[in-house]
Amino acid sequence: MYKCLQVLLIVLTLTTSTATANASGPPFAQTVGFYHWGGRYSTSVSQGVEQIVGLGGKLARITLSPRYYTDYNLGGGCYPNFSLSAIVQEPDVKKAFANEQIDVFMLTAYDGVSFGDCINPRHLDPAFYTPSNVTAIVKEYSDLTLYLYETYRKTHKRFIISNWESDNEVYCGAAYAYATDPGARAACDARYRVSSEGSRSPEESLAGLTLWYQSRQRGIDEGASRALSHGIGGKRVYFAPEFCNVRTLHDAGFKSVLYDVLPFVLFDYVSYSSYESINRAELDKALIADLNIIQGVIGSSAIILGEVGFARSAWGPEGTIVRTERVIDAALSWGVSYIFQWNMYDQDTIDDFGICDLMGQLTALGKYYVQRLGAANDVISGPSEMSSREFRWR
Repeated sequence: MYKCLQVLLIVLTLTTSTATANASGPPFAQTVGFYHWGGRYSTSVSQGVEQIVGLGGKLARITLSPRYYTDYNLGGGCYPNFSLSAIVQEPDVKKAFANEQIDVFMLTAYDGVSFGDCINPRHLDPAFYTPSNVTAIVKEYSDLTLYLYETYRKTHKRFIISNWESDNEVYCGAAYAYATDPGARAACDARYRVSSEGSRSPEESLAGLTLWYQSRQRGIDEGASRALSHGIGGKRVYFAPEFCNVRTLHDAGFKSVLYDVLPFVLFDYVSYSSYESINRAELDKALIADLNIIQGVIGSSAIILGEVGFARSAWGPEGTIVRTERVIDAALSWGVSYIFQWNMYDQDTIDDFGICDLMGQLTALGKYYVQRLGAANDVISGPSEMSSREFRWR
């Protein structure tokens, strides 16, 4: 059994009474989940999902792309003949999805049509969207959606299709720096000018991103229609394009995903990777103000915080917990749809946001979540479920 899970046994036993006293009610357990994308200790997708369940979590975010082997430390190389409908049938991924305790999976998904070589993100290149390529992208998301409807039709599970921080993708991995640092901006623009493949400017990348989002949504809608023709109704698969910049690009006069892409696509939710808000001084007030801006631009309150988190190397264990709690409480009070904590495992000694550290041991933040999720789950299900969970771990 994994070290982090072994520690959870002890923490669950010792903190049940404390957690109950600190209960925040059902919205916490039904809204707050965890991101599992790599990390030094990671060995598979299903391992991280088991850890999330061990915390008492019901929501999991994972990544599905041709980089599957690398992302989850399963070896090197690019996944051959990748498609999203193929990766979800990988035994490891099927095991993760089959976990009965997880209600919602958010998928940071990249299709094989536009990213099959694991190197060139062709989804940002508007010239890539020939009729044949658009048809192939739509089909890949349609096949994925139909598979999820058919396979999980008798379960309570829901799946949200998303991506990683589009503003950063467009602006050379660093949208904030592009907006605020002339040197970083010049370097990014130079990279675009000498690019032999793909977009030749951020503006072109935003145009390509819009076409990608539109194709993904078409595929999801088509897959749902195919499921309905097979007698499978309801709503199981959702679309949530992700962005990471609310103010900085826009205020500096540059285009951004929020203002210049999302108004032109259909979605069920939007996902905001929230570091621009939560790294400000009065982070809870800043977050609420930015959520209000997002709602005003997109005309919807269906907002997911796709990433929240603080590095222990920057804030210390206690500071990390204090800031995390302020963010979550502010987001819950505002009424976000979901919140995903980055990350299940530390990446390294600097990128140490983890619920578990480099050795797989539960961090102080992990223990905080055991308490708070344990309390919320007690409110939902009563003491009997906590007792049965403790028994299963033993």
